[in-house]
Amino acid sequence: MRQVLNDGELAFLSGQLAMILHSGISTLEGISILKEDSPPGEGQEILGEVYDSLEETGEFAEALRSSGCFPEYFVRMTEIGERSGELEEVMRSLSSYYERQRALTGSIRDALTWPLILLAMLFAVLAVLMTQVMPVFEDVFEQLGMEISGVTSVVFRIGNVMQRASAVILVLFVAAVVLVLVSLKTAKLRTRVLGLLNHLPFMRTVNDLLTCSRFSHTLSLALHSGLDMGEGFSLAAGLTDDPEARQRLELASQKMDEGLDFGEALHESGIFTGLNARMVSIGFRTGSAETALEEVSVRCQEDADARIQSAVGALEPAITAVLSILTGLILVSVMLPLLGVMSNIG
Repeated sequence: MRQVLNDGELAFLSGQLAMILHSGISTLEGISILKEDSPPGEGQEILGEVYDSLEETGEFAEALRSSGCFPEYFVRMTEIGERSGELEEVMRSLSSYYERQRALTGSIRDALTWPLILLAMLFAVLAVLMTQVMPVFEDVFEQLGMEISGVTSVVFRIGNVMQRASAVILVLFVAAVVLVLVSLKTAKLRTRVLGLLNHLPFMRTVNDLLTCSRFSHTLSLALHSGLDMGEGFSLAAGLTDDPEARQRLELASQKMDEGLDFGEALHESGIFTGLNARMVSIGFRTGSAETALEEVSVRCQEDADARIQSAVGALEPAITAVLSILTGLILVSVMLPLLGVMSNIG
């Protein structure tokens, strides 16, 4: 089964389609051009399937959906663009959106690289210390006829277990790395992993910001494409993946039905902050709701990016501190008894 196209591929494709449509070329002909320009491989096959389906049905969104390689958000936005005659603008907006998503993912990956290297070094240092250095001290204690007890005994036992099970530990470590890599590439597993991480307070905040960003972007695009407020809100809420966020949006919808202002309803339901709610409310009163919503979308994504960068930046000193403390504790637990014996001998 084919994987859904990644953010970079979606940004490139939608950007190319926006440029093609701006030149007056039809969608069908544009897909044909992109297919011819694509190198042989899966990308060309996907475009070929989209072209065949589009030629048969005349519906671009349905052609994208039938290929199974495009996320529902991309397909639904394309559907709106077709219905409203604003497909070029929708493609341009999608290109900008997925480019921001790609940049966010790339910055997270780059920021995590060094902490992950440090984490691997932590495990390597501890493994060498426990399996190579500790047995030497244990032999020294045995030669001196010392009775080993307390923390020192526990450390030696752990070292012996790790030494005997080193192959198993290595296999488990490699399996864990493979599982993480697979989960990042498989949509279902990735969703489960992110669902677990969302229970952390930090990740909950970041997820709320990203949900707000996507909701605002979708609603802005829907309003620009000619949908009324009710349709646009239902569409944006329906494309939200987080169940908790959907409940908040349902609450916001109820508050708006009761007559509450749009911005205030989203603020009280926990979707918008006070500042964002104020900006959107002013935007609706001044006829620039689309612009205000898009600005909120960009601000929320930038805020999420900054929070992620800050959290990841704190990992490096934390990992270094853990490595230093663990190494020190292990060595102290062995050196203190040894120094006591040496002082008695002296």
